[in-house]
Amino acid sequence: MNLHPHSAGRRSAASDWLVLVLANAIWGSTDVVAKAAVEELSPSALAWLRLTIALAAFAPALWRQRAEIPRTLAGLLPFLALGASGFFLNFVLHYSGLTLAPASHATALRVSEASVIFLLSALLLRERIRPAAVLGLLAGTAGVFLILNLDFANLALFAGGYRFGDLLIMGGILVEGCYTIIGKRVLRTTRPFTATALACLCGWLLLTLFYAPKLAGEFVRQPPSLNALLAAAFLGLLATGFGYWMWYRVLARRESHQVGVTILVQPVVGIPLAALIFHDPLPLRFLLGAGLIAIGGYLAIRSPVHE
Repeated sequence: MNLHPHSAGRRSAASDWLVLVLANAIWGSTDVVAKAAVEELSPSALAWLRLTIALAAFAPALWRQRAEIPRTLAGLLPFLALGASGFFLNFVLHYSGLTLAPASHATALRVSEASVIFLLSALLLRERIRPAAVLGLLAGTAGVFLILNLDFANLALFAGGYRFGDLLIMGGILVEGCYTIIGKRVLRTTRPFTATALACLCGWLLLTLFYAPKLAGEFVRQPPSLNALLAAAFLGLLATGFGYWMWYRVLARRESHQVGVTILVQPVVGIPLAALIFHDPLPLRFLLGAGLIAIGGYLAIRSPVHE
């Protein structure tokens, strides 16, 4: 029995939504995990371990698909750009910022990546932004503000100039937004898994090239503890291996601004997780904010009706 096209489209949209929620739920916890890890490891060491573990997971399948790897420098340049923006610069900047900023604040700042993707998708990809997607972004952003209960008079990000840690995190967020925009074009000719794995490989090569002597010295002086390795494994296998792959799988068939708005899910996980660690209570406004974020994410990712 064949499904009606509209029913199949709704099922596909629901599947994409669930995958993105899961990926963003994982990413929402990464600042808490990384914050604990950078107390022991340098930002570059944590980034290198994360990518090494992710690359080890990608390597067998990538080897089987090696015929898809470009053989020319021109063919490899887009993947170098992806590796630099999505993994090398993003991780080093973000983890450096985490050494100075609290995990909950870093998670809140991630929301701005949705705005970066939203803007770049309209300017560079010429995507037609549906009114429902704009409404979804506004609803999700309002939900985040409810969760954070921001006091602008006392927030250094607005009142007293950026703190250095905030600047580093925002820099990482900006380049990670470029990862989605560049990836949207790469995915026109490359399968999601291959694009993700090659980007990870290029990011790992850049990290190794720039930090090899420093990393060797650091690991010799103080080998990573079991807790640090477990944190890197979580970040490498789930956040990178699964999350980034699923992100590109959905991005290959959805517009980038639709996918990007679902980043607003991350604070729903990250902020209460930080609250749990620091024993902070979750107020009613968090539940209201989470509801707005869920509505915003749905409006952003759902399949458009005929207009």
